Amino acid sequence: MRLVSRDEFAEGVRERLLEAAKEARGRIGLYVEREVPPKNESPDPLFQQSAERPRRAFGPGPSPVEPSPDKPGDVGSEGLVAQLVSELCRQSPRKFVSHPGPDQLRAKKRPIRRLILVTDLVGSGNRAVRYLDAAWKVFSVKSWWSGRAKNRMAFAVVAYAATAVGKALVESHRLAPDVRIVAECPTIDSAFSADVAAVVRDVCVKYNPPPRTEDALGYEGIGALIAFAHGAPNNCPRVLHVSTELRLPLFPKRVTASTRATFASRLSQSDVQERLEAMRHKRLWGGFDWSRAPQGAVETYLVLAALSHPPRTVEVIARRTGLTQLETEKVLQRAIKHSWVDGSHRLTDQGQAQLLAAKKGRREVPNVGERVNLYYPATLRAPT
Repeated sequence: MRLVSRDEFAEGVRERLLEAAKEARGRIGLYVEREVPPKNESPDPLFQQSAERPRRAFGPGPSPVEPSPDKPGDVGSEGLVAQLVSELCRQSPRKFVSHPGPDQLRAKKRPIRRLILVTDLVGSGNRAVRYLDAAWKVFSVKSWWSGRAKNRMAFAVVAYAATAVGKALVESHRLAPDVRIVAECPTIDSAFSADVAAVVRDVCVKYNPPPRTEDALGYEGIGALIAFAHGAPNNCPRVLHVSTELRLPLFPKRVTASTRATFASRLSQSDVQERLEAMRHKRLWGGFDWSRAPQGAVETYLVLAALSHPPRTVEVIARRTGLTQLETEKVLQRAIKHSWVDGSHRLTDQGQAQLLAAKKGRREVPNVGERVNLYYPATLRAPT
């Protein structure tokens, strides 16, 4: 499973939003993804609008957090995302606006030309699509969208993680949002071979806690293998978060408070070894003392090893190495700067030399108690 610490989540989403700010010409409106009422029905319009023609939108923007009527005191991950959005808007008020309403979107001075939906996970993609549908139901939004060639209006979704299915569904929306993620969300089907995935699914179905009518692999049968420090999503297999009389799950009621202290962003030694062996670079694991590697060296060698055979896209490299897509992009930028990788993500001669040098011999630090005969001069000559 991918276990995401609180700092890793906040910094990753923040960096993706700052990237979007550099590219946007005008200001950016940020909206926190939440469930749009009514439940199990077509969503209401995102903004208030007049009932008679012209159907003009008015009033404030949507609330970032709106608990469900049946659980008025329950706030989900949108609370943490809302705090992140608020901090960013306070820090850069000239660039970011929190949940702007129709009047703010119409303003000619310092216009808002890009609307970004922010969330932690795009699992099935249904909730993000419902939010975009709610925006499309506003007649003013349709008018602005039709004139996008002139007013440069654009939509985007920024999430820490997304499944391949959910990302594709959101990208297919009529508003054509640009979906940006920090890391790919592993699922049972994507994390294992077909044979192993079939066994894992059978185990999840066999030990599916009651009521058995609910999907054993989680909401929409996604089978997501991810957990955040603020909680596990409902797309995870139910054996991971639903208790029974005989078994205590890893994340009871999807709460990760008892285990999140162990959530580490850095790959363990066993993780690095498994990744390198899977990429057929076993000699690289034996040739370098990874326990003494400086910060960033492990990630660099993993990416160089992953680039030794195609495909060489950021998504594939991140999947092979276990790094996030954001980490992979940073390593690629450094590698290109040092001429180890070219613009097509192919290893240059210098990049190949880096891998060969790491495989030649194990680099170890002598034991503390080992006697080392050091040379030092008995006399010194005067400098010339």
